[in-house]
Amino acid sequence: MSTEQFLRNVSLFANLTAAELEPLARRLVTREYEPGAVIFSQGSPGNSMYIVRSGLVDAVLTSEDGSERILAQFGPEQFFGEFGLLDGLPRSATMVAREPSDLLKLGRTEFFGFLEMYPAVSIKLLVLLSRRLRFALQTAEPLDAVPLPVRLARVLVQFAERYGDHDESRIQLSLRLTRGELAGILACPRSDAEQALAALDDQGLIGVRGLQLTIYDMVGLRAVASVDDESGEVPD
Repeated sequence: MSTEQFLRNVSLFANLTAAELEPLARRLVTREYEPGAVIFSQGSPGNSMYIVRSGLVDAVLTSEDGSERILAQFGPEQFFGEFGLLDGLPRSATMVAREPSDLLKLGRTEFFGFLEMYPAVSIKLLVLLSRRLRFALQTAEPLDAVPLPVRLARVLVQFAERYGDHDESRIQLSLRLTRGELAGILACPRSDAEQALAALDDQGLIGVRGLQLTIYDMVGLRAVASVDDESGEVPD
């Protein structure tokens, strides 16, 4: 698969034309990392973003007492470091390759040069960052603290309240999300987000067709969302 074709699966660039993707692909640099390799460190200057082509990357936060916890994981077609790319401020976490990882790096100078040519990308980026920030409080907890289907249910309940079109038997979400965008909101690999969607679908709570998501049982979805954090039990 060419870089241009791969970028079509990355939510940030999915709506770009072939004529737009080609100059963007030329600005990307391939970087390979072995398990345990640090991609960048917490507190280091932010001047680039990365797209995962293959592998898995952990976002690790180090507290003042030296303890560490994994905030998020990024898998194929997901990206990270976009905040540093935009504002140049120090990195908020350390990114570590969990397994052999092939990444695409986009530098700040190259990116802003691209935006001058294609300003529509700026709008897409702002929309995506707004979604991530809106649900930051729900995804800032350690990955193992709450089962992923519960975290997903909580996000979908909020989506339904803000973007749902209600009728007698179901709620259709007017917000259309790629799997990559949803995984970014949940701070998990795309494959895990797809498994969580399938788990709720299997319970008859939701239905997924392409980018369209429908909630069939709001009461049941709220019940999953309200599962006690400490018990970690998800109702069957």
